[in-house]
Amino acid sequence: MTKQLKKFAKGSMLAACATLALAGCVSKPMNYEPLSSIKTDLPPAPAPKTTYRLGVGDEVEVKFFFAPELNDRLTVRPDGKVSIMFAQDIQAAGLTADELASDIRAVLAPHVKQLDLVVIVRSFASQKAYVGGEVSKPGAINLSGSETVLQILADAGWKTPAAGDTVVVVRRDGSGIEKIYPVNVAELESGMNMAQNITVESGDMILVPPSSAIVSDRWVEQNIRQILPFTPNIGAGISYNINSNPKNQ
Repeated sequence: MTKQLKKFAKGSMLAACATLALAGCVSKPMNYEPLSSIKTDLPPAPAPKTTYRLGVGDEVEVKFFFAPELNDRLTVRPDGKVSIMFAQDIQAAGLTADELASDIRAVLAPHVKQLDLVVIVRSFASQKAYVGGEVSKPGAINLSGSETVLQILADAGWKTPAAGDTVVVVRRDGSGIEKIYPVNVAELESGMNMAQNITVESGDMILVPPSSAIVSDRWVEQNIRQILPFTPNIGAGISYNINSNPKNQ
C-alpha cells in the first residue's frame, strides 16, 4: 500500500469513527415519527349486523323458478351495474339482493310472464382489506365474514421477523376522516387485552411497521455502511473493503 493510500485509509477511519459515534446517538432515521407519538383512537365498537349491500366485483346468481333458461350469473361492473337478458343496465351496487331482485322484476315485467325469481350473492369480491409493511404476503385480502386483525395477519402470512409488536389499523369513518387504531399483537399472542383484536371492515388498511431496532439498523445501513470504504463491525473491529492493487505497493 502506498503512503498516499495509507494516509487516505487512516483519514477515512478517523472520519468513520466520528460518524459511527454520531450514529450511536441516532435511534431512528430523520423524519421518522415513533408510533407512540402518533395520535390514535380507542378501539371501535363492533359494527352492528346489517343487511349486506352489493359492491363492485361481487358476483350474483339470478334464478328464475318458471323460466330457468333465463338463469344467469352476473358480476357487478365498475360502474355499479349488471346486465341481463332484455336489460343491459340495472343498478346493483349499493342494493341488497332482495332490492336487486325487485328491480329485475320491474325491468323484465313486459317480457316475462312469470317472474318468480331470487338473487343469490355468490362472491363477495368487493369486500377487501389491505395489508402492508412487514408481512410475508402484503396486498389485498378478501373478506368473507367477520375476520379479526389476527385472522387477517394469518391470511397475509403473518409478520416478518423485522416487524414490531404493534400494528396499525387505518379506517375511514362515515365522513371520510381516517381513524387510526393501534393493535399490540404481542399482547394478543399472549392472550392479553383481546379487545384490541377488532373486526376488520371492508376498506381497512392494516399497516405493520418495522421494530425500532430494525429501523435504526436500516438507517445505519443506508446512511453509513454503504458510503464507507470499509465495513464497520461494532464490537469486532473494522474490516476494510479497499481492494489493494499489488502494482501500487
